[in-house]
Amino acid sequence: MSTFFKPYEGDRPFAFISYAHLQSAEVVDTIRILHSKGWRLWYDEGIPAGSDWPANIARHMEACDSVIFFLSGRALDSPNCYSEIRTACRLGKDLLIVRLENCAPDERWQDMLNGRMEIPLQDSPEARAAAILQSGFLSRRFHYRRTENIPRHLAGLGASLLFFLSSAAALAALVTGKWNPFPTAVQEASVPETTVPEPEPEQAPPAVVDIGEAERYFAIQFPDRLQESAIRRVLAGAEGEILRGDLSEIETLYFCGSLSPDSLEQVQFDADGTCRVNGAPVLTGPVSDIGVLTYAVRLRELALICEPVEDLSPLAGHVLLNRLSLSGSSVKELSALRDLPSLETVNLEYTQVLDLTPLEALPGLKTVTVSRDMLPLNFSVNAPFEVILVRGN
Repeated sequence: MSTFFKPYEGDRPFAFISYAHLQSAEVVDTIRILHSKGWRLWYDEGIPAGSDWPANIARHMEACDSVIFFLSGRALDSPNCYSEIRTACRLGKDLLIVRLENCAPDERWQDMLNGRMEIPLQDSPEARAAAILQSGFLSRRFHYRRTENIPRHLAGLGASLLFFLSSAAALAALVTGKWNPFPTAVQEASVPETTVPEPEPEQAPPAVVDIGEAERYFAIQFPDRLQESAIRRVLAGAEGEILRGDLSEIETLYFCGSLSPDSLEQVQFDADGTCRVNGAPVLTGPVSDIGVLTYAVRLRELALICEPVEDLSPLAGHVLLNRLSLSGSSVKELSALRDLPSLETVNLEYTQVLDLTPLEALPGLKTVTVSRDMLPLNFSVNAPFEVILVRGN
């Protein structure tokens, strides 16, 4: 039997859960896993008995930041679900579709649901919860802060204890003479001995910055929502504007269609070229413009898997980039990778690349992975890297 949990009530970002009540068991089993991992969620179990139900729903829809819609035949037939999703679209809320059944929305639903991020049908609540987290839809700003659930009386006790300890430390320093808040204005006159002044310590050279110091404080304008979500996830839930300087600290970044893997080891391709993350099929993502990565100059690992990206020129000058996966992407040409001296591994399976000769100039490149559908390939017999052929059609 499903265990209900207390929905979030507060003024921080949270996700609104829309679902058909006849399937509450399946839904609650899924979102309870998300709640146990610290995500702020609201669903209609939080409406007090006897209150104005429609007004309460409308108030939480207005206050939420995003909506997760559990799609099923019952949900599509539910007037309440239709009203919630129509309101979410009118208010411009981000919407994630989680399939409970393989059913086709009719025309009145299609205008609202087409083009939205979608989690394909999963076989268990655990798989659904994992797919939702991997999608990157719930950014870190939806996560409870460490101090958010501390009772107020404990927080006040902690503040009082901190004040007491700091006061005791100040008193001890005053008694021992280590701290004098009232220094003597005029010291006794004395004839100083002739001494050789100590040389001033050498100043450390200024830190080398990878982008102009002024440019570090410019806000990033993201070309698509998936890139922003993935980067906020890597930055541990950065709130507000993301600056160019923030991107310069990122070392690992993965884009993988509709899902967000934690490592490239979670990504596999079937023999027919279907990409999966932990077994869940991946839909093609929206990342075609990677211009913002110009400022991610400390990148060491980058994945652009199942993305419609073709232009790799923003990666020029990424001298630390060590591992690059372009599997299932729309990349056709690799000349933009000529100036990546640290690159050791490139994954190209299920792409349209036919010419590997631009990679022969890379001094550190060790392996290039391709698939059978890409043959024949053009590269020198004496190329300094190994070409690994994975299974495929």
